[in-house]
Amino acid sequence: MNAIYIIIILVVLLVLNIIGKLSKKKRRIQEEVNRPDFDFKPCEIYPYEKRMLLTKTEYKFYMILKKKCDDKNLLICPKVRMEDFLTVTDRQNYYKYRGYIKSRHIDFLICNSKLYLLAGLELDDYSHQQEKARKIDEFKDNVFQTINLPLYRIKVADEEYEKQIDHMLRDLQV
Repeated sequence: MNAIYIIIILVVLLVLNIIGKLSKKKRRIQEEVNRPDFDFKPCEIYPYEKRMLLTKTEYKFYMILKKKCDDKNLLICPKVRMEDFLTVTDRQNYYKYRGYIKSRHIDFLICNSKLYLLAGLELDDYSHQQEKARKIDEFKDNVFQTINLPLYRIKVADEEYEKQIDHMLRDLQV
């Protein structure tokens, strides 16, 4: 009989603990929204303005890529955050590895008509010669190798775009 009371007490404590954690999470979210610096103001005073999604160089490349991909019934997703197509599998170090991908993007993802990922494309200009950029490029290369998805590095050279895209499409056998 005493064992039943102990089990009932433990279950009640467990339920109260879960309820406490949920209400704590709800309070934390509410506090975030109610922060003094999270004060909604009329739209006209927000310090934002729209800008082009792609740079002139990226857009020029995109137009050539689009024509070739349209011919093969492939879709192009520009400037995709890595966190949007990757998931962290290491739960113990989730925030560490998420931190590496949450603010990084890939210039273009190539997908089939069902949005199945076929390849990533990175446009590499002169800025990729810098040490920091080389480290980021190496990270992206390693990630794509890990997820078994080809990542093509396209050198910024107008006259070479078509040749590089054709090479990629041949590799993908599409």
